Amino acid sequence: MRFSFFAFSWYAFGQILAGDRCMGILEEVLEVPGYEKVVKVEDSSSGLQAIIAIHNTTLGPALGGTRIYPYQKFDEALTDVLRLSKGMTYKSAIAQTGLGGGKSVIIADSKTQKTPKLLQSFGRAVDRLKGQYVCAEDIGCGLEDCMLIRQTTPYVCGLKHEMGSGNPAPYTAWGVFRGIQATANRLFGTDSLEGKTVAIQGVGSVGTYLMEYLFWAGAHLIVTDIDLEKAKQVARQYRAKIVEPHEILEIPCDILAPCAMGGIINEKTIPKLQCRAVVGASNNQLLKESDARLLAARGILYAPDFVVNAGGLVNVLCELSPKGYDAVRSRDKVNQIYRQLLTIYEIADQNNFSTHEAAVALADYRLKYGIGKREQDLYFHE
Repeated sequence: MRFSFFAFSWYAFGQILAGDRCMGILEEVLEVPGYEKVVKVEDSSSGLQAIIAIHNTTLGPALGGTRIYPYQKFDEALTDVLRLSKGMTYKSAIAQTGLGGGKSVIIADSKTQKTPKLLQSFGRAVDRLKGQYVCAEDIGCGLEDCMLIRQTTPYVCGLKHEMGSGNPAPYTAWGVFRGIQATANRLFGTDSLEGKTVAIQGVGSVGTYLMEYLFWAGAHLIVTDIDLEKAKQVARQYRAKIVEPHEILEIPCDILAPCAMGGIINEKTIPKLQCRAVVGASNNQLLKESDARLLAARGILYAPDFVVNAGGLVNVLCELSPKGYDAVRSRDKVNQIYRQLLTIYEIADQNNFSTHEAAVALADYRLKYGIGKREQDLYFHE
């Protein structure tokens, strides 16, 4: 998503929250137009530096993952969490989860700076929001990390217990796979992927599951990752062709599937693309909203990322009911991404919108009229 901050100064934080010191934690409110609450969190005793962004809770409590990443500047972290939290609002509205949009980032190297003390401190900060924001796993934050956060707050999901949903990656990947099928249907008149070429950028947990689904569907695979050794390991398993990271956007293919960091679809890369469609798991694939128009001008069909990558959100939501997680219910809900995407393609055609504009318009409509608003409280199992 694109944001206009005008003359907003990142460090004009506004008021300090009442009772801002708790267990060594310092919290400050950042006044950001269009957002319900953005909080900077620091704890010198654990080394915690984090931001929690709540974009919109019209339809329900904000839910979004916690990204642990070594941002070089605070501004970079803030821009990322704002983009991601707004994207979660639209993702939840389209998937009709009865949730709002939120996200959090912890400014740290997940390989060298992540400690139990840091995660527990972050959990205390989440707890002080009293359920306005619910966190989950994301880049740099896995299941074991969520279990540590859970020690200091109940407001975390995607957990490893008998009522929990566990790893959301297979469901995120399945939603993207169903989005690829819907896009193939749109392009070729059939959702069969037999003989189609899919280029996957990024073979992390979601990218690897997506490779597996596409392999069994008969697709030809091309893959890359910044860790080429990891790419080679999974490529051998699924007989995929490996290319260098800088080559993947220019490789001839039917569908390009970005499954790494965002912002890769932009005015510099779009002229180089040799695909028929872009359908991937990564968030914020467009650097600017107007990039969707540039894709359309080149005849490249774009599946809005916040539509097709909603499977993980749907999956973790299923554990927040009194009866706990139900895999069948989750699977059936994720399968609806296929029809939702075709509907968005139809809206775009009928209104001369880009597909991104069509998806945003549909989400805004549901937000305006409260369609899909949550009627029952979320249930957090012990």
